[in-house]
Parts: sequence; C-alpha cells; structure tokens
Amino acid sequence: MNMQDLNGKRVVVTGGSEGLGLAMVEALAASGAHVTALARDRVKLAAAERVGAAVVAGDATDAAVMNSIVGDEAPDVLILNAGARLPMKPIDEQSWEEFSTHWNTDVKAGLVGIQAALKVPMTSGGRILIMSSGASMVLSVPRIEPESLRLSGGYVGAKRMLWFMAHSANTVSRERGLKLHFQVLMPSQLMPDTTLGHLVAAGYAELEGVSAEEHVMQRYGSIMRPADFGQRVTELIADPRYASGVAYGFRANAAIMPLDA
Repeated sequence: MNMQDLNGKRVVVTGGSEGLGLAMVEALAASGAHVTALARDRVKLAAAERVGAAVVAGDATDAAVMNSIVGDEAPDVLILNAGARLPMKPIDEQSWEEFSTHWNTDVKAGLVGIQAALKVPMTSGGRILIMSSGASMVLSVPRIEPESLRLSGGYVGAKRMLWFMAHSANTVSRERGLKLHFQVLMPSQLMPDTTLGHLVAAGYAELEGVSAEEHVMQRYGSIMRPADFGQRVTELIADPRYASGVAYGFRANAAIMPLDA
C-alpha cells in the first residue's frame, strides 16, 4: 500500500497534553509531522513538548482560541480531541450539570473546532478528525447493550452527536467547495491506561466485583494501549484507503473498521 509521507505535515491536536490526545501527539511527532498540542493546562503540556511538539495553552471551547490556532498554524490535519471526564453515576443521581458535562465540553469543543475549520477556513484538502467513542454505537450496529453503559449519563448522546456533526460539516464543505473532509475517530473499547478509560472501567468493575483490567478483558478479550491507538490514527491519516470515509472504529488486534460511508 502506498502510504502518504507525513514528514512536515502540520497537525494540531486539541486535548493533546494527556491520554489519547498525547498518544496521538507522540505517534504523529515520531512520524515526522509538525505537531502542535493545545490544552488548558500549560504544565501538563510539558509531556507534549518532550516529544518535540509545539504547545499552546488554551481552551478548545473558546472560538477565539480555535480561530487563532487554525489561522496561525494552518494545519493540514486538525484533531478535535478535547473532552471531559464522566461523573459515573446512575441517572437518578446525576444533576443536570453532571449529565450535560460532555455537551458543554466535548460537543461544544467539537462545534467550535468545526466552525473554525469551515470559517477561517482551513487549507483546501485539509482533514478534521473528531474524537467520538464506541459508546455512540449504543442501539445501532454493531450493537452495544444500553445496560452496559448505564452509568454514562449524557456521554453516549454527546458522542453520537459528534458523529452526526461530522456529516453535517461535510455537507457544508461540499456546498461551499472547501474540499475539507471531516472524519470521526471511534475507540471501540475501554482503555484502562487512560484516566478516563480507567475511571469508566473501574466504575463498572466495582459493580461486578473485579478489577478494571479484568472488566476490560471480560468485555473485549484484549486491551488496547494508548500508544497502539496513536499509531492506528497515524496509519489512518497516512493510508489513502481511509481518506474518504467518515467514521472509523478502533479495537486491539483488529484492522481499522469503517463504520459508515
């Protein structure tokens, strides 16, 4: 397969100071891309600096910040990864503020980033990768039983909305002749090595009386590490087979899975 050379490609990763964001920063920097990591905490961004990334301290839900970074960095690829942590409570114990956390963070950051790409706009031919979740596939195919995510509150709907927003953004791009392509990243299993993944796995593991890693193994049969995910996203960007689809799923020891056209 003729892989695209990422050397010198300009990539911006929001939420790039830890977790899957940092894993993507590390993998892309190792591939030769010029990577800029955006996150609110300047101290945590030191991890991205150590692997050679440029860093910007800022809030990905702030339109002025996102307009500025898209305009100043002129990225070939914009990865919208910023998000919040889960409250992990049954639905009758969550306040509206807790339930709507991911709408006010993940979805808002997604909207602001999409709008910056379309309005600044990004350079023709650019790609925008939006971080969703396998949780967004609840009640769809492949089916995830809703009971298995009963502590997740508004997270499921928020991540599904990001998937829909990518399609809406592609429509605008086509209508305006911008030649921008919006895609969705769908990690399709919990990753206990990340703060969010461990929090969620531990919450359900407690109900089952097992450890977080045991819960993940029982549920998926394998564990995907953040570094593996970072490498797979780098592959998705470099491999022309994945240049035109919209949503792609990621599982340990499996090929990247196209989820829609």
